Amino acid sequence: MTYHDVGRFDARADTYDKPTLQGFFGAVHRATLSFAAAAPPHSVLDVGAGTGELLALVHARFPDAALSGVDPASRMLARAREKPFPATLSVGTVESLPYPSGSFDLMLSTMSFHHWADPAQGLAEIHRVLTPGGTAVVAEHFTRGWLRFASRVLPRRNRTETVPEVVALARNAGLDFAGQATVFHLAGLPFITAVRLRKPQAPG
Repeated sequence: MTYHDVGRFDARADTYDKPTLQGFFGAVHRATLSFAAAAPPHSVLDVGAGTGELLALVHARFPDAALSGVDPASRMLARAREKPFPATLSVGTVESLPYPSGSFDLMLSTMSFHHWADPAQGLAEIHRVLTPGGTAVVAEHFTRGWLRFASRVLPRRNRTETVPEVVALARNAGLDFAGQATVFHLAGLPFITAVRLRKPQAPG
């Protein structure tokens, strides 16, 4: 997450779980989790965990999974720690994940990609912490259609890459593209897209 965003999210920590906001995020979380995992995962990392709402859904669906979350906004994580599910929550950024290599078989990121300071480095770190054969799912309002022009003229911290651009970055990081799905529509139009990525199995 770019440093200018952290204070803004910390300031919103106490009101972030209001139903008006979480109604949207909850729908994205549920659809993303359904797209991400059919079989129970063993270990799950939420990048941009915020107040822990997605991790709570993961725990409800897969109660035996070991849960971890990382976010640079410490007050958001403080709210997550108040919730009744077991998780290891760490202050940190996607560009320098505080976990050993091969720690997770599922990584989730919902609506945090556009805050990443260095998407290429973030995807390289995700590749590092995934187990061989592990899955990463990134859900975001990726740029599409007429917004592609705007994405070229806006500052990087205010724009989001297109899905093909993200897939290219992921492949450069060693991740394979494994599909995509619309997980939220706005006014009947695709708005939030989830991109599924996989770390290749180890040779042999």
